[in-house]
Amino acid sequence: MIMRAALVPLLLACAAPALADAPSVPALPAFQAKFDAIGPAVMALPGPHGRVLHYADTGEAGWRPVLYIGGTGTSARAMLMTGFLETLRRQLHIRLISVERNGFGDTAFDPAWTLADYADDARAVLDHLGVARFAVVAISGGGPYAAHVAAAMPDRIVSLHFAAALADVTVGGSANCAAGADALAAGLAPVIGNPQKWWAFPATSPTHAIPGFADRAFDEGARTFFIRGQMGDARPEAAEMQRYCTAKLAELPLKRVTAPVFTYYGTADPLVPPGNADRWKSWLGGPVMARAYPGAGHDVQYRHWDQVLIDLSGLAGTGPKARTLVCSGGRARLVAEMPTGAQLGLCLWPVKP
Repeated sequence: MIMRAALVPLLLACAAPALADAPSVPALPAFQAKFDAIGPAVMALPGPHGRVLHYADTGEAGWRPVLYIGGTGTSARAMLMTGFLETLRRQLHIRLISVERNGFGDTAFDPAWTLADYADDARAVLDHLGVARFAVVAISGGGPYAAHVAAAMPDRIVSLHFAAALADVTVGGSANCAAGADALAAGLAPVIGNPQKWWAFPATSPTHAIPGFADRAFDEGARTFFIRGQMGDARPEAAEMQRYCTAKLAELPLKRVTAPVFTYYGTADPLVPPGNADRWKSWLGGPVMARAYPGAGHDVQYRHWDQVLIDLSGLAGTGPKARTLVCSGGRARLVAEMPTGAQLGLCLWPVKP
């Protein structure tokens, strides 16, 4: 009995709740009144010739509309890969609109679909949204599509921006053009089936300085090639690569496009060489600001997305007088001439040794 009585206080002590940590905040905040956006939804729209179109739109009324044309093998949500500078986009009042291409993401595959069909699809979406005038930014394999949009709607273009964007040089060279569609699709299948391979940047790429960028890119690849249950079907990508072989952009009436043109190319880009910039300059009728990045590869569209946004806003100016965004003395600013010791872009980027 004595032993049992001695155990009672001990058992009671063990049963008492532990003291909780202090609350994470000192008091309840004013609760949010609306949901936060987690990226624009992909919307469906009846399109030309019975096609169902898919598009995404950040949707800010009164902001400058920009048709964002992602690189080859991308979905309508590829523009979210630029979300690491979302604050700057919103500060500059840039509204991004993306029209999905044939066979990618939510959009069904039609092997007869053409570059000209994309221009029709883009027109349908922009008209549906009530967008009269807009800028265009083309990434990598989006270049030929941008050319067709500009040629089809020259009077509606505010400015054109080609970021490592393909002109008339084929991706993969003559081998892709000579291969049959089925053979090319079979060769692409192992990479299409693994978005981590499709979106693999070299270890030296500045994209590795962007928190979460690689995972966002892998998600984009999964959406592009798997979202409808198409399970890595490589035929749409094979069709796109062969579409470049017969683009014949030099035959388009691009001289009618007199809007300002900006080009962004890395001099060491093995996929889309900087010679593509010269083609845009010779084909288009507007003033051209050519931005070349010595030693840079096929990732200038991300490393210099800050400059692209500034150019899209119109704040940097156009043609030869356009200014450049630099980090100098720990502060980002626009300059006409590069200061000694300055680095291109925002001060967020790692300082080069």
